[in-house]
Amino acid sequence: MPTLHRHRAREQGFVLPLAMGASMVLLLGSLSAHTVSLQARMQGIREQQQRRAEDRLASAGQQLLAELHRSHPCLLALPLEHWDVHGLVCAPAPAIAALRQGQALGASYRLIDWRPQLQPAELLIELAAAGNEPTRQGAFAVQLAPAQPPTQPQPQITDVRLVGLRGVAP
Repeated sequence: MPTLHRHRAREQGFVLPLAMGASMVLLLGSLSAHTVSLQARMQGIREQQQRRAEDRLASAGQQLLAELHRSHPCLLALPLEHWDVHGLVCAPAPAIAALRQGQALGASYRLIDWRPQLQPAELLIELAAAGNEPTRQGAFAVQLAPAQPPTQPQPQITDVRLVGLRGVAP
């Protein structure tokens, strides 16, 4: 009889470690699934932030180019570094300063560069940091139709395309 009692005691002692091992495997599996879902959610948030930044950049670029085309078309032919000297012929200094900075979709932007001599012309804008989003730069390819005096004395914008984000400052 003592051998039978020892045999039952051994059988009862092995169920508890087995149950604890199975519980640990289930716990690790659920933690892993939870981590994967959180990572997917964070990736979605980052993609949404990037799309919002691209929308703001596109809006800022189109707004700036529309203002240039409407109010100061002679600046379209000049690189940005010449605006403060040669651009004063067609636009006063305060207007040029206002073109260099602006607001689009609630975000501040700054004109970094304008290169009409390239084909297509290149516009580079920096979007100021907003909330937890970093400062971003975006480049645009701008197709310009050449000036045709006397009917069209200044170049005309025929196409504007956001090339994409150029840099993200931390």
